[in-house]
Amino acid sequence: MSIFRKILSVTICLVMLLCCISGCGEKYMDAIIYFELLEKPQTLDPQTAQSDSELLIVRNIYEGLMRETADGKIIGGISESYSYENLTYTFTLKDDAVWSNGDKVTAYDFECGLRRAVNPKIKAPFASRLFSIVNAEAISSGNADVSTLGVKAIDDNTLTITLCQEDKNFLKTLTTSICMPCNEKFFEDSIGKYGLDAENIISNGSYRLTKWNKEDFGIRLYKNEEYKGVFDAQNAAVFISCVDDETQFARLTEGQSDMAFVNSSELDNIEKSDLKSTNVQNICWVMTIGKNYSDQVRRAFALAFSSDVYEKSLPNGFSAAKSIYPQILNINADGIGITQYDINGAKAIMSEEIVKMQDKKFPLSTLYYYDEVGVKGLATSIVGHWQQNFSTFINIEPSGNLTVMQNEIKEGSLDFALFPITTKSDSFDEYAKNFAGISNADLPDALQEEVLAKHRILPVAFQTTNISHISSLENVEISEDNGYVDFSIIVKR
Repeated sequence: MSIFRKILSVTICLVMLLCCISGCGEKYMDAIIYFELLEKPQTLDPQTAQSDSELLIVRNIYEGLMRETADGKIIGGISESYSYENLTYTFTLKDDAVWSNGDKVTAYDFECGLRRAVNPKIKAPFASRLFSIVNAEAISSGNADVSTLGVKAIDDNTLTITLCQEDKNFLKTLTTSICMPCNEKFFEDSIGKYGLDAENIISNGSYRLTKWNKEDFGIRLYKNEEYKGVFDAQNAAVFISCVDDETQFARLTEGQSDMAFVNSSELDNIEKSDLKSTNVQNICWVMTIGKNYSDQVRRAFALAFSSDVYEKSLPNGFSAAKSIYPQILNINADGIGITQYDINGAKAIMSEEIVKMQDKKFPLSTLYYYDEVGVKGLATSIVGHWQQNFSTFINIEPSGNLTVMQNEIKEGSLDFALFPITTKSDSFDEYAKNFAGISNADLPDALQEEVLAKHRILPVAFQTTNISHISSLENVEISEDNGYVDFSIIVKR
């Protein structure tokens, strides 16, 4: 053997020995997890993040005062300790917590983030979670200055939050996106681009975002080496994609991804595969009937509406709704306030109303539906039944932008609309606010009766959010109300 080969052989043996001594059994620490989204995020600003995709990424690149463990316990995140007395929380922050750019994470960052969260100019989707803080609701409605919020940074490491009322869920709220810190200088330097691209994002969580390619979409999260907390990432990186030419299920089975949000239409295929899966029923599809129709016309449509009519047309992963509350809320209000099907009564009312209309004809109308797999057939089934019994013509049109669609519904510009309402938590108060615009709502039964009494909203179906993954991923725990997945605890064998 030549001297060169001897040296090379010895070197290889030494390398292998060192690897075995220092990292034997821990190869997963170098693993990359590949995750597939259903939709591309528009922002990663934690105060304005709203979609499942956005919340998932925010959860993994930021850390709040508190953090949720895999078994649902709430423990300190950036907070080293806290006390609670006379409705005031006092948090002491960890001295070694830093942002991915090297800046120290301070109490002032949390003061800035929480003030942004209730600032009406920001239009934060989950601002109502903070309404138990002094002046938060008044600020959010434009009736108080943001400086009066009951949040104060005493020094770099001390933050006080004063509540106006007891809130048993407040510590859990502090784990969610709306309560993430904001480095004010970095925010101001971003000049309106904060959270919108990789250059204008810094992290203080288990991962740091290094790439966000919007053309050939891809997001890369690498283990944050600056992170000093207890949720140190158990893998090297998470590569996130979202493709248009294949389904998420196909990419999972082809080995192109390890984990994915999967459309409900693929549930049968998932059950037949070797994939592991979890889901939560947190979506309620509703039909809205426009404000331009009279109370009696809306009542006629409601009387001619029944799950018996459309149940066979429900897409896979859907079930007929007997209330407005999906399973995540743990509320049983089945049948309360639901208009009972009466097709003869519906025809009689509609006949009387059509006589009063111009040219004694029901006006040409359109039902807009959010364009998800299988929903067109559901919309067609409902409209077909109405047309058959009322001799009306209702066109159907898809909409691919849910936000635009919801804004048009609020403006009252749509005749009919079929769309999903997703709840991001198990809070009845938050759901009531998002569903019906009602804060401080009464009991669930009373709210449902109130919402359904005017026949402007008809509950149609419930749908699940589904996440599937390959069997070689371990410690996969799903948190239903906070971005679903904490990648830091996942091990890829």
